[in-house]
Amino acid sequence: MDHIYAWEPISVILLIIALVYLKRRKAAAAAGPPPPKVDKDAQLREEIDRITAGKPEDPPEVVYMDLRDRALGTPADRVGGSGENAVDGPYGALMEMGIPNSVVTLACFANGDASLYYRTGGGMRGGIAHESVRKVAKEFLAASRQALPRMIRTTSYPLPGPDRVRFYVLTKDGTFTTETDRETLGETESELSALFYSGQEVVSQMREVQEQKGR
Repeated sequence: MDHIYAWEPISVILLIIALVYLKRRKAAAAAGPPPPKVDKDAQLREEIDRITAGKPEDPPEVVYMDLRDRALGTPADRVGGSGENAVDGPYGALMEMGIPNSVVTLACFANGDASLYYRTGGGMRGGIAHESVRKVAKEFLAASRQALPRMIRTTSYPLPGPDRVRFYVLTKDGTFTTETDRETLGETESELSALFYSGQEVVSQMREVQEQKGR
């Protein structure tokens, strides 16, 4: 009987391992190099950089008109003006004042939100976060309801001229508007004058909030 020495099975095992290793290397070489690991975060950053690279900032008037259009086009259900919590009457109102070389737009909604935009740039947003602003914004909406009979339905939205004040009131039946001169509003007692002074109070409260933040 032939003897099997200890080194013989070891040699066989080593030979098998070597053959398996060479086979795997050959298969890997035929498949090509492994694909690089994908960094999804890096890809996202590159995409953002590609989109924003060299994109000029919109001029103030473009930003203003965009914000104004959004306010005028706000649907009732976005501000609690429909459904179970629907308000009875206007769900949004804008007061626009023509000042030298600019226009100021105040936009208030039934949920108490209020924003102020300047045609030449700047303004204040997020009034809904402050109780003092929410209160006067809702009072402005109530005043707009009283002034509604003085307005006409409209589908166009021109800006007021210098020293003029234009109101827009948003209702489920459409948008209503009227325009008058600022001096008349300050000298007479009427529903429009009350609406004007109510709007001024909203602006005053928003400025006070802004000043408190800056302290």
